[in-house]
This record gives sequence, structure tokens and C-alpha cells, in this order.
Amino acid sequence: MKLGDHVINAFRQIDRAIRVRGLGHTLTLSLRVLMQEGPTGVKRRLEALGPALRTGRPSGPGSVLILTVPHTLHFARRMQAVLAEAGITAELSDNDRAARDFDTVFAIAPHNFPAAAPDRCVAFQVEQSVMPDRWTPEYLEQLGRFRAVLEYSQINIAALQGKVPTSKIFHVPLTPAISAAPEKPATPSVLFYGDVTPERRARLLNQIARAVPELTIETNLFGPRMAERLDAATIVLNLHSRAGGLLEVARISEALAHGSVVVSETSPDQAEYPELDGRVLFTPEGDAEALIAALRALLDDPAGLRAMQLSAPDGPDRFRLGFLRALQGLGMITPDTFEALATDYPAVFDPRQDLPRTCLTLPETPGRTRAFLENDAGDYLIWPGMKANPGWRGCALSYRHIMRQFREANITEALVVEDDVVLPQDFDSKLETVRRYMDECGADMFSGLIVDLHRDAVVSGVERRDGLCLVQLDRAVMTICNLYRTRMIEHMANWDDQDDNAFSNTIDRYMEQATHLRVVTTLPFMVDYGASLPSTLREADNHKFDALRARSEALLVEKVATFEANQRG
Repeated sequence: MKLGDHVINAFRQIDRAIRVRGLGHTLTLSLRVLMQEGPTGVKRRLEALGPALRTGRPSGPGSVLILTVPHTLHFARRMQAVLAEAGITAELSDNDRAARDFDTVFAIAPHNFPAAAPDRCVAFQVEQSVMPDRWTPEYLEQLGRFRAVLEYSQINIAALQGKVPTSKIFHVPLTPAISAAPEKPATPSVLFYGDVTPERRARLLNQIARAVPELTIETNLFGPRMAERLDAATIVLNLHSRAGGLLEVARISEALAHGSVVVSETSPDQAEYPELDGRVLFTPEGDAEALIAALRALLDDPAGLRAMQLSAPDGPDRFRLGFLRALQGLGMITPDTFEALATDYPAVFDPRQDLPRTCLTLPETPGRTRAFLENDAGDYLIWPGMKANPGWRGCALSYRHIMRQFREANITEALVVEDDVVLPQDFDSKLETVRRYMDECGADMFSGLIVDLHRDAVVSGVERRDGLCLVQLDRAVMTICNLYRTRMIEHMANWDDQDDNAFSNTIDRYMEQATHLRVVTTLPFMVDYGASLPSTLREADNHKFDALRARSEALLVEKVATFEANQRG
């Protein structure tokens, strides 16, 4: 490395350490390194950082900077690549003092960058909520001040509820970009890199090293030297610093990007990363003998090891898609740009179903998703919707995306519910009665619940069959449980994202405007909502709808009575 890089790195590290940890802590740590390792220890740490990230000047309005520490540089570069796809140039830096010149700043591990202005900063949160020394009230308060928070773990998202507004949180999973295995040295090797001061990690490494002489331990590995070591490593060993830790996905993802196989302890969140199957071998947490057995099995079976190196997951890059989704939600890219770039976003229906059944949910509200699944609602495709500020735009973008996909697939009938719906036990049989009635009257939509029936709504038909009071209307407002047919699918697919009128262009109000179409509902309404579940549109629960729902049903009772009285003449 050039002398200039050493000087820049030294200045930046000391400057940031003093601002983040304080002068006393920084001096104590520096003296400890000098006393224990001498000047070579300082030099080795600076060498590990690699060349300083030299940041270009802002390119004008809308300029973007990505702040990163060395161990997240891999993901910073992937973010930069996604922004470039969208036509946005982003600079990389490890110097938060440069942030003042940029309009938008993404800060990975934001507590390392105190100079970044919160109102212009989007934090990428990479700490573990199960680590109380990191997940402190002060840290959570800091997160709440940022413009937005990108969060990789749904376990962390659950822990953020009530601490950071849900409207600010965007789920961006740190999934790997797995590359084809490069040519590795003929003799296989095992690499562990990271902090070895945690007692449990040191204990496991000592046990493993005695049985696996191929193990190399690196405690200060970043930058070009880390890339070289990962290129040479056949297997990377991943150990939690503490029992019960979440998966160290940043470390694992970088190892996989260099074509290595990973042996790791299990974690409570590993089910969030199906992409790891085939390239990561999991063993029970804390079981040194199981880790040794897994490593020895791979080292002693070159053919099996090579097969794991060559395996690649099916499916899209969820990190890229999650980041694109966040960019749309932040207003940094248009919905058209998102649609053009995210063609591999999860499908909105299961083609194996005769009647497509889709549940709209958000990865930022895992409690709502869990409540829906625990109610044993049936065979629904769980679809991660769009998110935006204000929340009603994200809802509308979700429905437009769903309906456009239905239209493109020539689907003429589909059931879409939201994750806070409460379905009756006999919902399926009641739905079949409704579908037959819709066939007879040519209806375009069934609405399971109308929370705010319009005063001018017109009843055009009432029939009682199979224990249901079926009502025909010229409009409905509510999207919690609707059965859509062709003409309503077409109407919803044409929602205009350029109209920001929150009174007339929310997706349910837009749906209500289709008075040329025919809607069927039931009296009383067939479905309900989980009143205690948090709203996805505002920081409150669903109890706010209770009075509105009661008035809406009372108004429908009145309108049905008037219609039937007129029919009797």
C-alpha cells in the first residue's frame, strides 16, 4: 500500500474512533496495541484496511454517497451496482466528513459515521438485536432519527417494533451473490477470520485447531488481503461470538462470493436464507465435535467438496430486489423504473391453483404475517408488497402490480386478501355461493368487508340463499378481502401513480370510483379484521376502524331495507 494510503487511513481511523468511542477509549486501545505488538501491530492493522476509499465530488442535485466500514465493503459495492442499474451514480467512502456534500447518504453500520446528517441519511442496520451491548436504547434512538432504516433480519425487525416507526423500515436481506467457484489451490484449506476475543469462539477454535490442522485463523483481515485469502480458501468457518447469535450473513455472503464453501453453526434466523442451502453446511450451535466432523468430511472428500463449490441456488438476488424496492419506497426511483429492473420480483400467484389466492403482506410487519398463518387460513401465496411514504402509495403500488400480473397472465378471477383479515371457518363454502351468484348477475367483484360505505351507494339487487344475504352494489371501498374478476382487474391495473391526492387516489377510493361495475357483498359482512394488529398505513392499530365499520354496516342495512320495501311495492 502507498504511504499516502497509510496516512489517510490512520487519520480517518483515529478521527472516527475519537468521535464514536471517545478520546480516553481510543488512547487506551492504541497504547495497548503499541505495548503488546509494537509499531508492527499498528502497521498490520492499517495494512488490513486496504487502500483508502477516495471519494469523488458530488455530481449535482440528487448526489449519493455510500459510507461503509471495511467488513461491509462487499455489500456497499453491490448497492453501488444496483444504483448504477437505475442510472444513479454513487460514490463510496469510509469518511463520514464527506457526507455533508451529498444529498443522500447510505450509511452501513451507521454508528461508525456520526457526521452523517440524519435527515439525509439512510441507515443500513447490521447489528444483532440479540446482542444487548450493541442493541442499546441509545442506538435505537439514533436509528429513529434517520430518514429511513434498511434492515436485513426479520428477527431484528420484530425487535424494532415500537422503537423505530415502521414507516421508516425497509427489509433488505443480506443474501449472497454466489459466484461460480474459481480455481482453488490443490490442497484444501479452512479459514476463520474475525474477532477471537469472545470466550466461546476462542474455545471452539482451540478445539477445532487440534483436529483440523488445515485451519488458519486471521484476526485482522480486510481489503485486498482479505480478498486474496478468500480466493485461496476452500472452506470458511463461521462461528457466533455469542450463543444464540444471528447468522453472520455479511461474512458468509462475502465468502460465497469468492467461491468458498462455508461451515457454520446453526442460528435462529437461518430459515430466512434458503439461498445458503447447498453451499453452507450447518452444524448444531456450540458443538465442536460436529464442526470438526463437518470440516473433516469436506476436507477428506474432494469430490463432495467440489460438488458443494459448484452448487448454485435457484431464484433471484433478493438483496438486489430488496434494495430496488427500498429505492422505490424512498422515491429515488420511479415505479416504472422498478418494474423495468425488478422483472424477477416474486410472482403474485401460484399457477397450480384453479382459483389464485394471494395474501398481501409486508416483510416489515412479520407479526401480521405470522397472525395470518397461525389462523390456518388455507392455501394462500404470501406475497411481499411494495412500501412507500405515505403508506397508501405503497398499498396502491402493490395492488397495481398484482393486477397487472393477473392481466398479463390472462387470469380472469382471483382472490386477494390482506394479512390482517379474519376469515370465518366456513369461508370456502360461502365463497362458492358468492361465486355462483356473481356468475348469474355478471358481477365484477366480491367485497368481503366494506368499512366505509359511500352514502350514495346504490343497491341494485338482494337475494338470500345458503344462509347468506347477498347484496349487489354499484361501488365498494376496502381491499381486505376481495374476489376480482376481469373488468375490476383491468380497472385496478390502471391506477395512476402520478396522482398524489390522498382523498381520491388511495387504492380503495380509486376502486370506489368504478361505479360502472357491479359489486357483490354480504349482510352482515363475511369477513373481519384483526383489530389489535398494527396498521401498515399509520402508527396505530386497527381499532380505529371499529366505529366506521359499525356505521357502514348500519348504512347497508338501511339501504337493503329500502330496496326490499321498494321491490314489494
